[in-house]
Amino acid sequence: MNQPDPFADLKKRQREMWASFAPTAVFTTPVAGQLVTFAGIAPGENVLDVGTGTGVVAITAARAGAWVTGLDLTPALLDQARENARIAQMPQIVWTEGDAENLPYPDASFDVVVSQFGHIFAPRPRSP
Repeated sequence: MNQPDPFADLKKRQREMWASFAPTAVFTTPVAGQLVTFAGIAPGENVLDVGTGTGVVAITAARAGAWVTGLDLTPALLDQARENARIAQMPQIVWTEGDAENLPYPDASFDVVVSQFGHIFAPRPRSP
């Protein structure tokens, strides 16, 4: 029997709060490059960016030649990510609204999974 998610209201508030993050995202761009380098993302790899926000990691990974999917809880941030990808001429990135605690992908769907900052806001770090 499915029980309601006790964190549903928290996630709704987070979704609303993070909608105003876009102007601050400029400060995350240098870190995105460092993360992609650290993760060793290579051309042709299938990459998932969890908590993609405005898409800086996803776009950086796509520029490195990876096939990238960006997932985020906040529709407004995904809209900004789509616009950033358009500006960066990276139309191949797949943007998905979703929850880091309930990924909508089968196991082993990606070669590399990264998260710059988004994962730290999941309320249950040990979700099944």
